[in-house]
Amino acid sequence: MNSVCVVLVNYKNKEKTVDCLRALEKSSVQPSCVYIIDNASTEESRQYFWTFTFKFKVRWIWNDENRGFAAACNQGIRAAQEDYAGNFVWLLNNDTLPEANALEKILDKALETGAGITGSLIKNAKGDFAGGVCVIHPKFATVQRVASPEATKFDYVEGSSFLISPECLKKTGLLSEDYFLYFEESDYCMHAKKNGFSLAWATDSIIWHDIGSSTGSEIAKGGVPHFIDCLMIRNRIHFGFRNGYPAVSLIAGLLISLGLRFKRLQFSRIATILVICLSEKAFKKFIEKNGGSYEIRH
Repeated sequence: MNSVCVVLVNYKNKEKTVDCLRALEKSSVQPSCVYIIDNASTEESRQYFWTFTFKFKVRWIWNDENRGFAAACNQGIRAAQEDYAGNFVWLLNNDTLPEANALEKILDKALETGAGITGSLIKNAKGDFAGGVCVIHPKFATVQRVASPEATKFDYVEGSSFLISPECLKKTGLLSEDYFLYFEESDYCMHAKKNGFSLAWATDSIIWHDIGSSTGSEIAKGGVPHFIDCLMIRNRIHFGFRNGYPAVSLIAGLLISLGLRFKRLQFSRIATILVICLSEKAFKKFIEKNGGSYEIRH
């Protein structure tokens, strides 16, 4: 049986992280190690985590700053590759509760299909189907979860349960840190496919996910927090240009998004979105203004 390292990112959600770890303890296949990256770590959060012990090996990585999801995941991936070269790496959101056979089933699917990236079936906190894989609009780069577990066509695996094969990691490398949060998993799947890897979906690997518990990303009708709303739109545009989507369509999609916010009288969002789409320096300031840390890499 191939071994798996689990990577969890915690950001001010320590109780749910422990709940996720307790669920993992019941797993029919135990991970080699769980790497927990604590973004914007405080002495209080460290003391909290240190009061717990777990059945499996846990390695803590403490970040004084909020480095974002992709950068934190990459820290965990690097550590896992150093400690357990050749293992699968399972990126798992900390606000999830994997069922007891979730890891076993997702690994079985990955081995059966030879996929570079494999996802789970996601249920929300109420137990309703909530995706696990998504489709991307071929022109506008907007994303949408598939409608049912019977779906066979999808473009990327959601980052809440994202199993990467050792071969895919070796050839595709790490997640892009251009995004800070959102669209990094879409981007990674695109590049993995360009490198010849397939995607798979293990619908018998069930993950319960308290979606948006840390960010408020699932609030409807204009209620998404300013930071998250602006970030998601900027990242969609960045993803589209980075991956060769039609520029005319991307700009048209951006104008539609801005028009909706104009209708809601969200003028500050319009200004912010325009600025951070046009300038990476402005994007860096935007991240830092909202308590994050971002490094320009170009």
